[in-house]
Amino acid sequence: MSSAISTLTKIYEERAVQPKTGVPVVGVTSNTVPWELLRAAGFDPVLLSPRRRHTTLADRYMEDVFSARIKAVFNFLISGEAAFLSAVVIPRTSEQEHKLYLYLREVVRQGNPERVPEPILYNLLHARSAEAEAYGLERTHDLKGTLERLSGRSIEPDALSAAIAEGNAARQAIRELLQQREGPAPRLSGRDALALIGAWYFMDRSEYTPLAREALQEIQTRPPLAGPRILIKGSPQDASDFCAAIEAHGAIVVAEDDWWGSRAAGQDIDPRSDPIRAIFEKYYFDAPSPRVFPSEIADAWFLRKASEVDGVIFYLRQEDDVIGWDYPRLRDYLDQRAIPHLMLRDEDSDEIGAFIERLHG
Repeated sequence: MSSAISTLTKIYEERAVQPKTGVPVVGVTSNTVPWELLRAAGFDPVLLSPRRRHTTLADRYMEDVFSARIKAVFNFLISGEAAFLSAVVIPRTSEQEHKLYLYLREVVRQGNPERVPEPILYNLLHARSAEAEAYGLERTHDLKGTLERLSGRSIEPDALSAAIAEGNAARQAIRELLQQREGPAPRLSGRDALALIGAWYFMDRSEYTPLAREALQEIQTRPPLAGPRILIKGSPQDASDFCAAIEAHGAIVVAEDDWWGSRAAGQDIDPRSDPIRAIFEKYYFDAPSPRVFPSEIADAWFLRKASEVDGVIFYLRQEDDVIGWDYPRLRDYLDQRAIPHLMLRDEDSDEIGAFIERLHG
C-alpha cells in the first residue's frame, strides 16, 4: 500500500477535529455547506462526523429517531470538546440537520455550562422553483456576511477564486478515482473508495489533491476485481463497514447514491461566473441532498446508475425517515427492468450472502 493511500485512509478513519495554529476552524455537518465560502473567509472548514461512541449528553435531549451520527455530532458540540470552533454551519437540506440546529439553539437558550460554538443555519432549500432558487441565493449572500462578521474581514474576489480553484482541483482528483470503479472490471473496491474519497472532508483540499493523484497511480496498476457489481441506495455510508460486509461475500461495491462516495464531487464550480452565484448554484443544483423535489430530479442519478450494475442493495437504517418514502417507487422501477435488488434494515450478513450468491448464479 502506498504512503498516499495509507495517509488518506488514516485521515478518513481518524476524522480529527482540532485547533490549528493561526487558523480558525469552523465545523460543518454535511456536503451542502459551501466549503469555498468558508475557505475564502480564512477559516479551516472541517466536517463533523465523530466515530460511533456513547452519547450520554445527547441522549438527554435527543429522541431515538435521530441517527447515531447526528447524535454523535450533537454530543461533541455540547460536551465542551468543540469549544475551539469559531462556529458550526448547519444546512437545512435534511430534516435531522435542521433539528440539530434547533436543538443546539435550545441548549444555548437553557444556558448550557459548556461553551457551544455559534450555530449558523444555511437555510438552503432543495425545492426546484424560481422562488426557492431566489431564496437560496439570498441566503448564500447572508452566509457570506455572517462569515465576514466572524472573521472580521471582507471576503475578497481573489480569495474566492483561489478557493474555487482549490475545490475544483480536488473534485477532478475524485472523479479520476471514481473512474477506477466503472466498467465491467473495476480496480477500486467500495471499502477503499469510501476512505480515499471521504478523506477530503477532513483535510485541506490543496493537500488532498496530490495525495489522491498519487493513490490513483497505484490503483491503476492493480489487477481488475471480479464479482457482481453492487449499487447501494439508502442511509448515507459515512463508514466503510457496510461496503466491507458486502465485499466479504465476493461482490464489488461500485457506487453509493449519497454524498460520501460516488456523489462526493459532482461537477466543478464555474470559475467564469459571478463567484457567489456560481457557489450557490453548485450547492443548490449539484450537491446530493435527501430533500430534493421533485422526485424525478432526486431519482435521476440512481436510475442511470442502476442500469450499469448487477444488483442494488437498499440500506434503510431504523431511524430513516426520508428514503423509506422513495423505496416503493424505486423498487418498482427495478422490478420492471429485472434488476435484482435487496432491502435491509440492518447489516444482516446472511441476507447479503444469499443475495450475492444469487447474483453469482
